[in-house]
Amino acid sequence: MEDLFSCTCPCCGGSLKFEASLQKVKCEYCDTEYEVSDLKELNAASNTIEENTEWETEATGEFSEDDAFNVYLCETCGGEVLCDENTTSTICPYCGNPVLLKGRLTGGLKPKYIIPFKLEKDAAKNNLNGYFKGKLLLPNDFKKLNEVKEVTSLYVPYWIFDADVNGMAHYRATRHRTWSDSNYRYSETKYYKIIRGGKISFEHLPVDASKKMDDKMMESIEPFDFSGAKDYNNAYIVGYAADKYDVSKEETFERANVRIKEGTVDAFRSTIHGYDTVTNESANINYESNSAAYAMYPVWTLNSEYKENKYQFAMNGQTGKIVGNLPISFAKAFIWFLCSLLLIGGAFFGITYAIVNKEEMGLVIAIVVGIVGGLASAIGIMVALRRQMKPVRFQHGAANYAVPGSLNITYSRDIYLYRKVTKTRIQRSSSSSSRR
Repeated sequence: MEDLFSCTCPCCGGSLKFEASLQKVKCEYCDTEYEVSDLKELNAASNTIEENTEWETEATGEFSEDDAFNVYLCETCGGEVLCDENTTSTICPYCGNPVLLKGRLTGGLKPKYIIPFKLEKDAAKNNLNGYFKGKLLLPNDFKKLNEVKEVTSLYVPYWIFDADVNGMAHYRATRHRTWSDSNYRYSETKYYKIIRGGKISFEHLPVDASKKMDDKMMESIEPFDFSGAKDYNNAYIVGYAADKYDVSKEETFERANVRIKEGTVDAFRSTIHGYDTVTNESANINYESNSAAYAMYPVWTLNSEYKENKYQFAMNGQTGKIVGNLPISFAKAFIWFLCSLLLIGGAFFGITYAIVNKEEMGLVIAIVVGIVGGLASAIGIMVALRRQMKPVRFQHGAANYAVPGSLNITYSRDIYLYRKVTKTRIQRSSSSSSRR
């Protein structure tokens, strides 16, 4: 049976816990406070980790369903602690004593960095209540009937990436203008090819390294502020659950590459000005240097139930940002769509009719513009409201992790390609023609 490391107070033997508000380790019984660096026993455990360069070895062969979880004995009370194969820190369910699994904190599994929790359980609950405010499509009874079943703190394993990038990106851009004379309205669109090349650096881009955590959820609670990171010390995870990574560094390369490429394209795009539209066509990037490190970041998860449906929320334990998909009231959605259609469509109709009412087909034109404009606007509003209710998604790019001042454009070219001009005859009423 694998050993447990019991985190007990040197003064009274009571249970220790890292206090996010104090950024210290505190005894829950005698209230003695310890600096992380002063806990010799924990530092001794860390030193043992550093000296052991061998990976943990496990028996090979086929596993049964019973092997999915393992049972350990708490050194404080002798109670059985149930863990899965990736748990490195947990709480004894009998005596409440924090315990670390020593055998799982060995060799290459030791993180290099950790961002300590800054927010506690009460903050997670309060932020969840605040998260519901302003959600226009939320069912009226959701706040009242939604029952939080579980609130859990967890240090989630991440691979964090640094990269110096040299790249080239190609864009398609347009400029548009309109004018008219006595007989026609003209519309001109000019097309351009835009090329930007240069360098940019990214630091501490995180990619979730835990299979049990939803990758979209973990990206949705970003960004993490790496200025708050510390060199890893076991003391920071005392009193919190913690998992080791079960997604290898190599398995996360693809996601890191996608975000860094998107971040590079976005950064180069920010240097293009004077066009009505700019869209990316292609891009190539090369790493002049890159590296990856293993880190643990703080996350609160909250599981709730509403009308027999389960909902999960996650909160960044450093910044307090909370996300989670919410149910949509279809009655509210219909009302918002209908009101948007009528109000905005009516506005389009009124403005258009005021301009073209002297034309022969003025009323028809105004009605068509009102319907099309109203529908387009109503659909756009509904898309925005749905995104508000379903914010859990993969993050685009890596703008939050670009090194300030590192963007250096070394190649810039704007190439005019061609233009298209369309003209529409201005319709005149018969009365206007006769007066002329």
